[in-house]
Amino acid sequence: MIKIPLYPEYSRTIELLKIIEGINTQDFKNMWNTVWGLRGTPQNTVDWKDPDSWIYERLDGKDKEIALKIWLESNKKVNPRWTRGDQFLMSGYKLIEEVKGVYLLTEIGKIFVSSIQNEVIKQIDLEEGLIQILVQLSLLNKGKRSDLLEDWEEYTRNNSNLKQDSVIKDYLRRRLVNLIDRKYVKREGNIYSITDKGISYLEKVNKNNPKPILNKETELNKLIDQFTVEQRQILKNYLKETTPYQFEHIIRDLLTSMGYDEVEVTSSTNDKGVDVTGISQNGITTVKEVIQVKRMLTSNVNRTVLDSLRGSLHRFDAFQGTIITLSDFAKGAKEAAFEKGAAPITLINGEKLIDLLLQYEIGIKRKTFRYYIVDENYFNNEDENVD
Repeated sequence: MIKIPLYPEYSRTIELLKIIEGINTQDFKNMWNTVWGLRGTPQNTVDWKDPDSWIYERLDGKDKEIALKIWLESNKKVNPRWTRGDQFLMSGYKLIEEVKGVYLLTEIGKIFVSSIQNEVIKQIDLEEGLIQILVQLSLLNKGKRSDLLEDWEEYTRNNSNLKQDSVIKDYLRRRLVNLIDRKYVKREGNIYSITDKGISYLEKVNKNNPKPILNKETELNKLIDQFTVEQRQILKNYLKETTPYQFEHIIRDLLTSMGYDEVEVTSSTNDKGVDVTGISQNGITTVKEVIQVKRMLTSNVNRTVLDSLRGSLHRFDAFQGTIITLSDFAKGAKEAAFEKGAAPITLINGEKLIDLLLQYEIGIKRKTFRYYIVDENYFNNEDENVD
């Protein structure tokens, strides 16, 4: 049953548990109440991310002593002001108890702090939906947080008392942060994916769990994902074999499907470093854009290419540009793409290009695979109107 709000990173909770064991419980509670009651003003703002400043400026006596102990003994990883989630977890799963006025780890707590992967953590992961998130990511391969939300909302409806959409979203976000901290999930920009370590952990949990998590539906979806990965590689191989002329026309078809108007391939008639032009819709404004297509296979596109394209924008009365390549971009090109005061240049590498071709179905065909599963909740719900 999902119940812990402000879900913390376990590494931080473990640090906090080790530090407060043996501390007088009332002293800790007094410190926490004092710290949480602190407020800044417009005239005297406080950077709560910097305990090195506000602990010394705002606290004294025992409050200051305990706050410093938490901050310094955790190697400045545990901010004494931001431990509410840790406290919810510690009390919710009885990781610590009060004995003769001081905090002591329970037997469960001792197991929890013993390693980053143990039976207590595994059980908490099951109860709090972290295993559910790993299962969803294993099926999704990679995606945005919004791609996880539909199944996560259904799971929370059946396994928690959560009602508000904003709260459900926050529970998902904080649990993803926990999984990222443990290297089970990787985040690149706004895209999440399960790591090999995450898959290994998921399989281990499934093997030792009396109620299997990875069922036939999971395996079926994994096979579909594997097939899709194979097709992505086949598509990329085809693109590598195209001529520059063919590649430019593929990009033309893609831009047209993306909603660009007046898309023209120009490279055969100009030598200005521009291969395709088009007009994109940006809100209520139409913007002329020039696109350079680099079918490079062995080296990354460097900043020189970007500067050259940016310098040619005025010849086409364009305000922005795009560079598309099958390879990737050098660090200098990435840093200069949205340079302050300069025309923006969008960079699309090989992986992003494949994503777009799949999304807009250029050079591929979308297939629908239909299957049926029994709705267990339908049979478990009792209808009060039935005699």
